[in-house]
Amino acid sequence: MATTVFNNGLDQLQDWTTDTFGFLLVDNVYVVDPDDVYVAAAAADELSGVGYARYAVATPTRTVDNALDRITYDCEDPDFGTIAIGETADAMILYRLVTNDADSPMIAYYPLGGVATTGLSFIVAIALAGIAYTEQG
Repeated sequence: MATTVFNNGLDQLQDWTTDTFGFLLVDNVYVVDPDDVYVAAAAADELSGVGYARYAVATPTRTVDNALDRITYDCEDPDFGTIAIGETADAMILYRLVTNDADSPMIAYYPLGGVATTGLSFIVAIALAGIAYTEQG
């Protein structure tokens, strides 16, 4: 499955370098729906194993590339902690933190393909192209 941008998602990136953003992991019970708006829609299917923690985005960057007519959004690789064996991360969701799950909008869903936790640090490598980009079409 490809990355899914929630219908409300791209609007949330306007303050990428100043607002608080985060990533969370969900299992395969959550079925992505582009019409979902808030984290609460996925929270019941979030990983909950010992050692798991949501990741607060660190060093967000927004780069305007006039040569390629696009804007690239990037950040450090998310580290979700040392998650106990027995969990399976099916996807990672990017969201903008407002105050809680009920008002924090989801931006994008990144499938991971069902990665089993091993009891070691669970770090997701962000692609060299960043977490997202918008371009002149």
